[in-house]
Amino acid sequence: MFLWNKLIRKENYMKISKISKIENKNFKLETSLLFDGILVGLAAGIVGASYRLLIGYSEKLVHYTADFIKTGFIYKIALLLILIILALFSGFLLKREPMASGSGIPQVSAEITGRLNSNPLRVLIYKITGGLTASLGGLSLGREGPSIQLGAMSGKLVSRILKKNNIKEKYLITCGASAGLSIAFGAPLAGVLFSIEEVHKQITKKIVICCFSAAVVANIVGQYIFGLTAIFKFPDIPYAEVSIYPWVALLGILLGFFGTFYNVTIKILFKIYEALKLNIVFRPQVAFLISFVLFIFYPIVLGSGHSLVEFLIENKFSFMFLLTLYFVKTIFSLVSFTSGVAGGIFLPILIQGAILGTLFSNFFDAKYTALFVILSMSGYLTAIVRSPITSIILLFEMTQKLNYFLPIALCCLFSYMTANILGTKPVYEYLLDRILTSNKLEDNELEMEVEILTTVSNDSFLVGKSIRNIDWTNGVLISQIERSGREIVPKGTTILEANDKLTVIMPKENVDLFLKKFSK
Repeated sequence: MFLWNKLIRKENYMKISKISKIENKNFKLETSLLFDGILVGLAAGIVGASYRLLIGYSEKLVHYTADFIKTGFIYKIALLLILIILALFSGFLLKREPMASGSGIPQVSAEITGRLNSNPLRVLIYKITGGLTASLGGLSLGREGPSIQLGAMSGKLVSRILKKNNIKEKYLITCGASAGLSIAFGAPLAGVLFSIEEVHKQITKKIVICCFSAAVVANIVGQYIFGLTAIFKFPDIPYAEVSIYPWVALLGILLGFFGTFYNVTIKILFKIYEALKLNIVFRPQVAFLISFVLFIFYPIVLGSGHSLVEFLIENKFSFMFLLTLYFVKTIFSLVSFTSGVAGGIFLPILIQGAILGTLFSNFFDAKYTALFVILSMSGYLTAIVRSPITSIILLFEMTQKLNYFLPIALCCLFSYMTANILGTKPVYEYLLDRILTSNKLEDNELEMEVEILTTVSNDSFLVGKSIRNIDWTNGVLISQIERSGREIVPKGTTILEANDKLTVIMPKENVDLFLKKFSK
């Protein structure tokens, strides 16, 4: 009481300007993130739509060129010279801005974890330019990975303009990634799920609000520009009979093997490129020269292959044709990607899955062709990326066919299980490791911090103890506590309760000791 009276009488100790309830603060933060997400969605939607239009026009030009060069030898020579120039320009772009290479998804993951810090405007310019150059060269790459990075960098740029702190900047980068996938595929829910599953790696109410608002706004922008039609047009598909479920499971297992083949092949091709020891400026030449050969002899595999899906469903092909198409498309796509040029693997993966589905459907009634194509697209993506929920939702939104959840889920389950048993690392995790290694971050691996999400069980000895009275391992920081859906700022005096969700940060070398001490 004496101290309180002293504070009243003498105002020079401190001046209290405002007292706010935590609940009110959280409400204001969520509202702020909602509006920030709308801004990011608008920015990412405009950037992503522009990129999608450019890539679409370039692919039309590629297929027109493939038909045109058949009319004379001189046109083939001219095409060869153009492709060599495009390859050199791609190499120049790679040298100038390495962070704009590849799909961009691993780079975004590294941004979120604080291991990379790229210039957003610079990446936007070089990514769009590099992606367009690769597309004009006929390389088998997709627009989706780049769209995710473009969306993330749009979010980062908005954050810089609005002068947000580091925590909010990561939120806006993540919701930008959601918006990028949403505009690329017309799939807002898949955009939210993918950004949380593959980019942010953590789900909270705040990140969901932010990502959802960005994805929805970006999708609205896409609908104004591209209309309401589905990305892939499928015919009416009959309900899958229960008797076909064992074959769906078998398909999932086979897709697990093919997905493993994909993940092993991408590693081999990276090693081949490294063995060639090509200067980064000349590295894309390999992919562009192969593209030239395919322009002449096998143009069907050029570009992302978006039009292939409807082509496969509407026509009947032999087993050998489809098998050849799969391997040529897959190898060319991977050669294109491992060259380092700007472009993604997301859509080519879906196209390869569609080819495998058509191949599998040859053994069944023709009415099941479209069904097996959709199942294979989702199952093959699951086997390679290991994001089954995203894969399921993505195919729902892209095809607008919502009456076969169970067979898709069954197929994804078995492909996921098979790929895990075979033991290959998910492709984006592998690509992230490569980026960290190339940026010489691997040598400091033991000094890197890791984040552990854990829940206090009902019978835990931690229940009822204050944070400062617990014998934690060295370097442990309790950064956040979630209790009954509400976030609590941890203090030394905070008493832990059952079912508290803790976010724990510590040096990587202390993880094993922490798990040994605190896990069951």
